Amino acid sequence: MTASAPPTTSGPEQDLCTSCGMCCDGTLFTFVEVAEDELSAVQQIFTLHAGAKGPVFHQPCTYNREHTCMVYNDRPQTCRAYRCKTLLALDAGEIALPEAARRVAETLGAKQAVEGHLECGETLNAARERRAIAATDQERSKTQLAFILKLTALDLMLDRYFRKRGKTMLS
Repeated sequence: MTASAPPTTSGPEQDLCTSCGMCCDGTLFTFVEVAEDELSAVQQIFTLHAGAKGPVFHQPCTYNREHTCMVYNDRPQTCRAYRCKTLLALDAGEIALPEAARRVAETLGAKQAVEGHLECGETLNAARERRAIAATDQERSKTQLAFILKLTALDLMLDRYFRKRGKTMLS
């Protein structure tokens, strides 16, 4: 996740975000980039790692509890600034709140379907790596095929409703 303009999420939009949490739980991102100017403050809260463009912390975020940020007032700028495609569409008046809530519920349902195929302790990011390997297996089982299809369906739904152009499964 990389930074952009700061959001002004409040009211029903904030309720939408706290019903979702996929930008924090490892569903959408594998890591969050941290700006150099906030490094000293952020490293007091998060365990940072070297990323391709600078320091990052890994997802799922350890401070995400039931779709709520436990360090909300001290979260990094990248987190403050992030707005998914659905939230941007809601802000622009392209969709109404019920449609945004439907998208979240549908995608969370698809995520739950994938979770039944995860190995013990496996994250979605690790599952995506496993999918890439399983997809090349000429003799994959019905269980593997179901896993591949459910995870791919989730990723396509994330592309359609949440990921921004250039950050999709197919880009």
